[in-house]
Parts: sequence; structure tokens; C-alpha cells
Amino acid sequence: MNQFRIALNAVACGLLFGLASCKTAASAAPSASAAPSASASSAPAAAVAEAKPWFSGGFTGQYEAKTAPVEIKVGAVKEWGKDDGKLSSGPGKLSLQIDDAGQVDGTSEGAFGAGHVSGRVEDDTLRVQLSPTDDAGLHGVLVATRDGDGFKGSIEASSGDSLRVRTAAIELKKLAN
Repeated sequence: MNQFRIALNAVACGLLFGLASCKTAASAAPSASAAPSASASSAPAAAVAEAKPWFSGGFTGQYEAKTAPVEIKVGAVKEWGKDDGKLSSGPGKLSLQIDDAGQVDGTSEGAFGAGHVSGRVEDDTLRVQLSPTDDAGLHGVLVATRDGDGFKGSIEASSGDSLRVRTAAIELKKLAN
């Protein structure tokens, strides 16, 4: 009988010790008064619309195309030396629309010829390809980095046969919504 009492006391002490070290059901479950305040604090967060990326929207910029320097060495294309720079030089304009995902779509007009512009914004860098709508236009690449609310960079372009090579600095300004 004495051994039974010792065993019973050990079980009772174990239960008391175990219960004292565990959280009670009441303390583990949130109180009824805490639940409404938690859901009320998350409601405004859900109601706030997610902010658009800084680059989302329309941009426009003008450029002045000029002859790009081409090093003419022995064995180079002879026609490069014959480019007087008159064709495909002068003013031009780009108009871009950038969506929230950074996809770029737009148009070009002016010295490089009429064309379609497509590309992407990644981080703070804009990269687009200029594709002419006719054979007389120039193919080009624009690379620009963030400058305030816009972009600043350069366009490198050439004719389909690469005999006319042009360059232009450009600054793209964000349009008001």
C-alpha cells in the first residue's frame, strides 16, 4: 500500500508540474475582446490600394541624332567613310507607355524614321528596341537609367545594311496622369 501511495503522489506531482508549465486553454486562445481589434486593424491595410511602381505611366522625350563615330581601319567597310551624316540625322521624338510590370510599348518618329518601340524596365534601368516601320528607318537600342521621375540615356542606331550609324542622347520625362 505504501508503494501505491508513492506512485500516486508521483503521478499527481507530474500532473501538477505539467499543468503549471503549460499554457492553459484560456491563455492559448485569443480572448473574445482581442479578436475584433485584430481584424479591425487588418481591414484598413486591405482597403489601401497597392502603390504603382514609380515607372508606371507615359513618358516622352526628344533627341538630336548625329553621326556616330566609326573607326575606319584597313579592311573596314568603305561606305562608312562616304556617309556625310545628312540622312537620318536631326531631331526625333519617342513616346512610351510603361505598365506596372515594366513592359514598354511606344512609337518613334523623326530622324530615325517612324517605328515601334518595345522593351522593359528592370530596377532603375530602361532598355528598349527601336524597330522601323519601313526599310528607310533605323534599328536602334535605347538604354537609360532613372533620373528623378524620368530616364536619361542614349540611343545607338543603324540602317539595316549598317552603312548609316547614328547616336543620340535622350531624356524621357514622365507625363502627368
